[in-house]
Amino acid sequence: MRMRCGCLSRAGWIAVNTFVEAARQRFFAFLVLLGAGMAGAGVYLRAFDFGGSELKFVADFGFGGMFLFGAILAVVLPAQVFFSEMDNRTALPLLARPVRRWEFLAGKFFGVWVLLGVFVVLLGCVLGVMLRLRAGELAVAAVETGREAPFLSEWGLVVFCLLQWLRLGVVAALGVVVCSFARSFLYAVVVTALAALVCQLRGMGQVAFAREDAAGWVRVLAGGAGRMVPDLQVFDLGVPLVLQPGGVAWEVVASAAGHGALYLPVLLGLGVWFFVDREI
Repeated sequence: MRMRCGCLSRAGWIAVNTFVEAARQRFFAFLVLLGAGMAGAGVYLRAFDFGGSELKFVADFGFGGMFLFGAILAVVLPAQVFFSEMDNRTALPLLARPVRRWEFLAGKFFGVWVLLGVFVVLLGCVLGVMLRLRAGELAVAAVETGREAPFLSEWGLVVFCLLQWLRLGVVAALGVVVCSFARSFLYAVVVTALAALVCQLRGMGQVAFAREDAAGWVRVLAGGAGRMVPDLQVFDLGVPLVLQPGGVAWEVVASAAGHGALYLPVLLGLGVWFFVDREI
């Protein structure tokens, strides 16, 4: 028990230092401001009256900005905090102490993941305020014109933000895997970005190769290869969760959360497996 607590404390110490180091980066502050500006851009649509369609446009705009800039952070930050240790040779004395390599890698990941959570919370708050203000204005206009007021679920927005945090965690875990064997910052960023793109398009690829006119071996191969990589599109539940009265069945939400919870430890384990035999 004491050994287990020691391992967790060392990994936690590395995570805290990683969080502080990454939060100090101007790159993080720049993307937070850029994402918040994009999420709040719906305020300029107040001069128009598109009813519920306008609210959907504002939501889609904010959801897209949250994932776009969050994915950029999830791709760049793991490589940045990892190779800063390698290039400055500070990883050598750290790993020479009783710090195992899996603790080092786990600390780096969780430090970045917590910071991504801060990013999601900040953008979620900005988007929630913008949606609530605009929904209130549209509700007043709907009463005056006899139309139905638009629906908005704050709880659905909270659930969506949690799913996006898990989604960005999967992207960051991909970055940890690539960093575990990569030899340069640029290589790690490019390969991680390509891997994230493949994961984002996985669902479309499976549909394309699962057509009835495709050969049987092609469908089997596509299905098997598809299960080897996470599907980032399963987390795209923002509009039904936030703007549709029926919402999304909890089975669908649980399936998306379970999908991310399954791939996170698998990817981290793969990264540790690569990193154990790496020469530093």
